[in-house]
Amino acid sequence: MKPHEVLKRLVLTENTYKLVQGQHTFVFEVPFGSNKIEIREAVEKAFSVRALAVNTARMPHKTRRVRGRMLRTGVRAGYKKAFVKVRPEDVAKIPLI
Repeated sequence: MKPHEVLKRLVLTENTYKLVQGQHTFVFEVPFGSNKIEIREAVEKAFSVRALAVNTARMPHKTRRVRGRMLRTGVRAGYKKAFVKVRPEDVAKIPLI
């Protein structure tokens, strides 16, 4: 797989900014079928950095009410996210915006 197929998007929230500043860890949304080796290779190819560690988490889908309809529910899709720790000198190579 090509790097842009494995790394769907960079997750940017207040908590992920804290991870970048404190632990040099970036969070990416990835496909369910990708594994840690594919994620590591994609990050290293896409940004020319060295990944020290890769952890993954599967986020489950959630049911929610549809606005304006009391008895109708919808489903927000689940996703998989990868936590990629890089060397401190490589943090500036990955653009946050």
